[in-house]
Amino acid sequence: FDVLRFRSVCTLWRSILPPPFPSPSDTLRIRDGKFLLLTEAKIYRLQPLLPTCSSNKGWIIKVEKSKSGKFRHLDVLTNTQISHTFPSNVLDFMNLRVRELFQAYTLNFSSDGGDFNTFEPLDDVYKVVLFSDEGLGQMVFTLRKDGKLRVSNIGCTNLIIVDDGNRVYHDIILYMGKVHVVDKSGIIFWINCSSFKLVQSSPSLNNDGRRKNLVESNGSLFVVEMYFRRTGVNTSKLVIDISVLKVVDNESSRWLRVTDLGDVLFVLGQDLNFSLSANDYYGFERNCIYCISKGRTARFSLNNSGFKFVDDIFWPCPTLFNSDLFL
Repeated sequence: FDVLRFRSVCTLWRSILPPPFPSPSDTLRIRDGKFLLLTEAKIYRLQPLLPTCSSNKGWIIKVEKSKSGKFRHLDVLTNTQISHTFPSNVLDFMNLRVRELFQAYTLNFSSDGGDFNTFEPLDDVYKVVLFSDEGLGQMVFTLRKDGKLRVSNIGCTNLIIVDDGNRVYHDIILYMGKVHVVDKSGIIFWINCSSFKLVQSSPSLNNDGRRKNLVESNGSLFVVEMYFRRTGVNTSKLVIDISVLKVVDNESSRWLRVTDLGDVLFVLGQDLNFSLSANDYYGFERNCIYCISKGRTARFSLNNSGFKFVDDIFWPCPTLFNSDLFL
């Protein structure tokens, strides 16, 4: 924490210390003269060093760093870049305690190998998971929007299709040191990364009509089912209903419907799903699912099935930018 505050003061000392933000992107392969880059974004918890008497809550912020060293502030859910109207865009960590929470990954084409203004997103990619193994190296699992799963080692050009049958996957997550996927019927599998075979770890939900999302919370793996409706031709999808389930680990291996998450909330982002404690952060409510609906941030309450758009929930953090830091 002190390193981050130290770096915000002095350029000379800042050049000596290692960067606290994401490491440079990795080049996977080249296609048509363009680089295919694995780009890492990180989600941080920000908290004032001297919290108020009434609260120890903090904020979350998502930051992405390009290979050329440039930073982007991203929306936590939609992954779109946030443009600021502050007098200065100097990140000021002097009055903040910073803790890294999560990492998320995306794939982009780039003509020069690393600058944001040359990035071209891969429209057919839904989610990316980076898996590291001492013997197998670093593998990139890519879930496409058509529900097919691909894997490639960093530095290699070969793409391996995981289960090339008719199975359609809805989500992918790294859980308990293994890559897990859920298919459209609600069956959870973990992937043997040596053979790329699928090992079933849950029964079917027998429901193909809802979108399945995987979320880890307090050591347990949950499935969040979402039902959408389109409001018109070629329009974004509107969330109509959400339900939460998890597998009961006993001999029968049955599903349990969850109606109360307690103080916990789930965030279903464009490239990452995660859980938080509502008591630890500003703007959040307990027992809620935060998701994307019609391209906007929305909150669904499991208490009463209430739905509300909450676009500004992750911002602003009033002490993050300091217009007087550099004059």
